[in-house]
Amino acid sequence: MTSQSKMTTVDMAFNPLLQPVTFLSPSRRPISIPIPAIDALNDESISTTINYAFQLGSCATLLVIVLIMTPPSKLRRISSLLHVAGLAMCIIRTALLLAFYVSPLNHFYQFWAGDYSSVPRRFLYNSVAGNVFSLLLFITLQAALMHQAWTMVSLWPTLIKLCLTAASATISLLAIGWRFAFTVVQNRSNLDLAPAVSLAWLIETALILNALSICWYCALFNVKLVTHLLVNRGILKSSQTLTPMETLVITNGVLMFVPVIFAALEWGHFQNFEAASLTQTSVAIILPLGTLAAQQISSARSLGYVSSGSNKSSNSSNEREKLTSPSAAAAGFSGLRTTCGSVRLDHFDLELRKIDSTSALANDGVRVDTDLEQRETRI
Repeated sequence: MTSQSKMTTVDMAFNPLLQPVTFLSPSRRPISIPIPAIDALNDESISTTINYAFQLGSCATLLVIVLIMTPPSKLRRISSLLHVAGLAMCIIRTALLLAFYVSPLNHFYQFWAGDYSSVPRRFLYNSVAGNVFSLLLFITLQAALMHQAWTMVSLWPTLIKLCLTAASATISLLAIGWRFAFTVVQNRSNLDLAPAVSLAWLIETALILNALSICWYCALFNVKLVTHLLVNRGILKSSQTLTPMETLVITNGVLMFVPVIFAALEWGHFQNFEAASLTQTSVAIILPLGTLAAQQISSARSLGYVSSGSNKSSNSSNEREKLTSPSAAAAGFSGLRTTCGSVRLDHFDLELRKIDSTSALANDGVRVDTDLEQRETRI
């Protein structure tokens, strides 16, 4: 009875979900891995691949939209080239990161035994290529952020503009330099199949500078947003529509909080969630998305101005009989010139012209010149 009770107690304490899985190493040494550890790795791998697939699909979709909806002449601009390059590099980087999870480096025996002798070197080179493209993506995004920041502050007072430009360049160059060092350490660790524990301080410094650069540009863009609010007494000049400049200010200011959040999450430890890659991907998506939205609003307004201009031409043809003398024509010309002088463009409108030279604001000025030319022809 005593032996049976002991066996019953042992059976009740046994949990099959917690039992280890045992296999042999090349030296026939048994290796035991608990099932919960195996399940945790599988869950992490699946969630990470879903994360990367989402990033890959988002960047690919936005890249196709940008290429289709942006006129070829505008694609040759520096901002458009940086945005397209950022999306393309993000796609390549994410694809290389995904390739790790379907390679022998992530297979059961190689991972848990720590024996990668049977893994071809080309899979290690794929990991190195992924790290290199992560560096190239980081450099491209820093250049895009600097260019966007310069566009937004180029009409500010010279001293403020120079100080902000110098600070932005210093932060970006420091972040790029430490990111380069981090990439070198990471590639050496991948090729040696050994973690760089002694250089953990370098990796942490690179992460700090990465977060600092993201927070700096977020603060810079939101200073622009606050200034815009103070000038216009609110974001919307109308309750029905947004101007292109307001769209650009909102996207650059508000949406830059998204990569800031991901940069902060990099310092936390969350189960089955990887935030480091999302920081760069969110920047690569936000910048072209905001510019594209502003350009589409600008194009819609341009069509509206063209339509209103044609209506004015038809109405002015009915008034041609009234212009019977040069003095009457001169009076009309003078009145139109007064109307032109009443148009006032603030700094935000002028900045938008740098982003879209064929914007509605630019067409607004051309529309007045066209009317003047029509009056001169009738004279």
